[in-house]
Amino acid sequence: MADRADVLIVGGGVVGTSIAWALASRGVTGIVVVDLDLAGVYASSELNAGGVRATWWQPVNIQSCLATLDFFRDHAAALGFRNRGYLWLYSDPELYAQAIEKRRFQNDCGLAVELLSAPEVPERFPILDRGLEEIVGATFSPRDGLVNPNAVRAWYRTEAERLGVVFRNRHYVAGVVTQRVSGAAGSRRRVSAVDVIEVERGEVADTGGTVREILTTHRVPINKQAGETRISCDVVVNCLGAWSPIFSSKIGVADVTEAVRRQICLVDIHREDIAPGVSLDDLGMIVDASGLYFHPEGAHILAGFSVPDEAPGFDFGYDGDDFFETQIWQRLAHRSSSFERCGHVRGWAGLYAVTPDCSGIAGKVRSFDNLFEAHSFTGRGVMQSYAVGREMAALITTGRFEACDLSALTRERFEDPDRWVREELHI
Repeated sequence: MADRADVLIVGGGVVGTSIAWALASRGVTGIVVVDLDLAGVYASSELNAGGVRATWWQPVNIQSCLATLDFFRDHAAALGFRNRGYLWLYSDPELYAQAIEKRRFQNDCGLAVELLSAPEVPERFPILDRGLEEIVGATFSPRDGLVNPNAVRAWYRTEAERLGVVFRNRHYVAGVVTQRVSGAAGSRRRVSAVDVIEVERGEVADTGGTVREILTTHRVPINKQAGETRISCDVVVNCLGAWSPIFSSKIGVADVTEAVRRQICLVDIHREDIAPGVSLDDLGMIVDASGLYFHPEGAHILAGFSVPDEAPGFDFGYDGDDFFETQIWQRLAHRSSSFERCGHVRGWAGLYAVTPDCSGIAGKVRSFDNLFEAHSFTGRGVMQSYAVGREMAALITTGRFEACDLSALTRERFEDPDRWVREELHI
């Protein structure tokens, strides 16, 4: 492996890969991406529900997601983008009042969000035929939709490799070498090199569980180490998502991110139970007032729910039938008679990288002169990936953001609660 990189990107998920492509598109050379799991078996972007939307409450999240949605729409066939919209149901009058207020700005941005009264919901979405007396209203966002996250990341990587970016799989960052430098801005630290351990290669599916063990324990077993290399670098970008605090701890930077498990399952439905005139094929994402979210996924329904008291931790365990029966089925059947006899097919768990205000972290790390970061988008990585990649490439090469100002997402905002980018519409 090369022992030098002009730009070293740590983390080859959807955001890191987008940044690599955007940098290479600007003519930057010597870009190396290192990741333990480039196949994405445990990548947060690969294990999500595939919903993409610009319907948020914070301007930076709306604008970056909207730019990314436009990109998805322009490459719809390659990325599996389906422009089917998002329906959001509200049972809390106060929250719905806030949604109505935020709609003004959303529509100023071009989202064309519609308001639906409770009686209008089943008229537009006949599958929702139960429990409507508790619904105070809904919003429908026609510009949102569904995408294939795997296809998105693969597209970024293919284009990046075509432009000369080198991707190194099964490489784990074991240490970071820093030094103190002086300049016009005073004394700062600099990342001069990164030590990576090459992990013994196994099957892509990680049958032996080595990759999973490393991702949950943050150490490489001695008997699985194939070699260690020190890569010197001019620029480093931390794109490790839920694992960003592990990297930050190696350089003495406090990180506010927490890894939190999110579970999703596939639901088998009996087509004969679907009411006449109801079509599943044209539905987008439906977010229920209970916190349940679901959308059609091939012959099944994909459904998820974020357990409120889920403890932070690097946990990929899926709770199986218990999760389906206690968290999914009851909520589906409560909202739709079509789901009374649905069954559990399978499911999985991935990690959200959650920040205190539920918005991502992007920018330059203030105490370093060559360290950048883009991570912890709290389930929003795919939705913001194109814009974040483009703007981080601009910041790295020119020192400023261009088309979409991400400066609100600097980590320094957490020093002052008044600067937090508080996002409410996360699931």
